[in-house]
Amino acid sequence: MMDYLASMYIDDEMDLGEKRQFVEMVHDDDEFYNLTVDLLDQEQRLRQLPALLPQPAAEQRWRPPLRHVLANLIRPFGFAAAGFAAAVLMVNTISFNPPSSPNSNRFVLFEPAADRVELTGSFTGWERVAMQRLGNSGYWELRLPVPAGEHRFAYILNGEKRMADPTLPAVERDDFGGENSILNVEVRI
Repeated sequence: MMDYLASMYIDDEMDLGEKRQFVEMVHDDDEFYNLTVDLLDQEQRLRQLPALLPQPAAEQRWRPPLRHVLANLIRPFGFAAAGFAAAVLMVNTISFNPPSSPNSNRFVLFEPAADRVELTGSFTGWERVAMQRLGNSGYWELRLPVPAGEHRFAYILNGEKRMADPTLPAVERDDFGGENSILNVEVRI
């Protein structure tokens, strides 16, 4: 732990409060003081030997503290989760529009990163049916006749990644380790 703190201090990865605590620890603990001075001497020797450094000293950049790096790594996941939640709400709103014909079901999926999306299920004989991209919105759509009853289906992304419908809560594992969504279609009059 002491080596880690000394390294963070040397690499300027501490804020002012952390630096103050570090200096107080060095002042109070002779062994820690000696360790820190040894590490500083080692760092100075390394900087005098440019061939050993991974990049020239002139090109070295300031590195932010670890907590800033972690925050910057985690923040995009928060945005992605919020975007996914908004997409689920939009898909739920869109998918409740009445179908174009009495026997047609509308399948909608938000997958902006996908180059190709297909649907497969019990009502297609487990054959893959290509979905249509809706402009540049990231949404994919397919209208298919689905007979009344309980059906299993899944989406296939880019020809290989299989996923259940994120808007349907009923899901079951299949015999191959994947997941299928469960769709109940009622008789339409």
